[in-house]
Amino acid sequence: MDAPHEHEIVFVGMVNVNRDNYLQGVVDVWRCRSCKKLFCDDKRYGEPLKASVGFESVPDDEEWAVLTCTTLKDVYMNSLGVKPGKKIPHACRDGQVYELVVGDDYSLSPKAGTSIHRLYLVKDNLNKNIEAGHYRLTTVK
Repeated sequence: MDAPHEHEIVFVGMVNVNRDNYLQGVVDVWRCRSCKKLFCDDKRYGEPLKASVGFESVPDDEEWAVLTCTTLKDVYMNSLGVKPGKKIPHACRDGQVYELVVGDDYSLSPKAGTSIHRLYLVKDNLNKNIEAGHYRLTTVK
């Protein structure tokens, strides 16, 4: 295992999360110039900005992903570390609480309630838009 070092973190891009072409939030993505480790920081539309950027890290065996929780009326999103088999406690905005399990293909189970839950790997969506609107997820193929 490599010895710990002081990260030299630089901005590399973002992942936009849309609800039927309407911006819901952005995940700013940062990377250490030497070890290439990613760091993420969420900004959700309608919420105040944090006073500082956190540069939280995820364990080395996990990857950064964006979890979306889609209802008919809105999309909630947040970034987190995931790996196959990981259990993610999640509370939907309607108050329902679930324990979602990450599959080998980064799908989520069980299919719970009326909300649609999806994971999008940050590395695969850097500088792209995630379309997580109910209409797009249920009718557009």
